[in-house]
Amino acid sequence: MGSGVKSQALSNAGTGQQMSSDLYGQANSAYGTLSPQLNAEITNPTGYTPAQKAAQNTAAQQSTGGSMSGAVGQGALQSARTRNAGGSQAAIAQSARTAGQNLSNAALQTETNNANLQQQQRQAGLQGLQSLYGTTLGGSENALGLSNQALSTANQAKPSFWQQLGSQAAGAALSGAMGAV
Repeated sequence: MGSGVKSQALSNAGTGQQMSSDLYGQANSAYGTLSPQLNAEITNPTGYTPAQKAAQNTAAQQSTGGSMSGAVGQGALQSARTRNAGGSQAAIAQSARTAGQNLSNAALQTETNNANLQQQQRQAGLQGLQSLYGTTLGGSENALGLSNQALSTANQAKPSFWQQLGSQAAGAALSGAMGAV
């Protein structure tokens, strides 16, 4: 290996160090932007918005109201057909209980779904931070490793023919000067 290899290796080392510096700066910039958002996801996940929860609860109430209305209407029709006003009261009462139970279950399901969504958001925030940290550290360290490899190559490079000749001449001149003293 000659001086050209050594020169190129030193140039590569500088490039690796510059890449590491650039990646570190980019990672810090991304980290500064993403970290607060991911931390907010972890500490205060939003889940459904109030409007989304209200829409889910309204849909459940409308469905239950429609079912109850249908049961009352059918009960009234049955009472009119059979001319027995009290004959359908038990069925209507059971329908009302079932409708109330379904409405309660729907409201509970909305809250359960919201809690599950919040947990998913927490996990996504944690995974995002973990990935961000790994990318930041890994890219910068990798570039420094490339720089170190290039420096190692430069250190192992043998002097060129002209460098060896110059070194030998300088050594001989130094020996001659030392011998004359």
